[in-house]
Amino acid sequence: MDYLVYQISGLPPAERFAGGLSHDELEMARSRGENYARIRGVLRQELARRCHCAAHEIVFTYGAHGKPSCSHQHFNISHSGDCLCLAFHHADIGVDVERIKPRDFDSLAARFMVPEQLELFRQRGCRSEEFYACWCAAEALVKCAGDTMWHAHDYPFTYQRGRIHCLFEQAPAVCLFTPMPGYQGAVAWT
Repeated sequence: MDYLVYQISGLPPAERFAGGLSHDELEMARSRGENYARIRGVLRQELARRCHCAAHEIVFTYGAHGKPSCSHQHFNISHSGDCLCLAFHHADIGVDVERIKPRDFDSLAARFMVPEQLELFRQRGCRSEEFYACWCAAEALVKCAGDTMWHAHDYPFTYQRGRIHCLFEQAPAVCLFTPMPGYQGAVAWT
């Protein structure tokens, strides 16, 4: 398992990546903006390096819930604010990064935490550190499975002493990390 973290504002300009992007990605960049092209460009550049081919030769397919994949390398991508993370592995992998900011932690936690986890979270005072660790872990787990947060309850876990402990059969490994100051991250892999 390997992950790379980038500051999006520090990436080269979008035009540097234009030759490696697909027609669809160039169209998406027109509507989503320069950062979309920069993020996809860095992803293609890294996949090309790992797959020993040119960036424009990478062909993406998409799972039922939109998770991109390519035939030669398992990967996942996440970005929030100015942080981008690319994760790679020889098998399924999911990654999430989130910018830490004030939120209604209790109501959001109720959407993805299983009852036992939610009770512990509330007992410990709904701390932002725990919320973001759990949110990123849940996102990484569902992305590793190719699923969505609508099914987060299917991937139960607890958070204890800064670690994620999965409570389901054949659970992937989960690692929490700090991608850059002011952000939380998690990666899950099989």
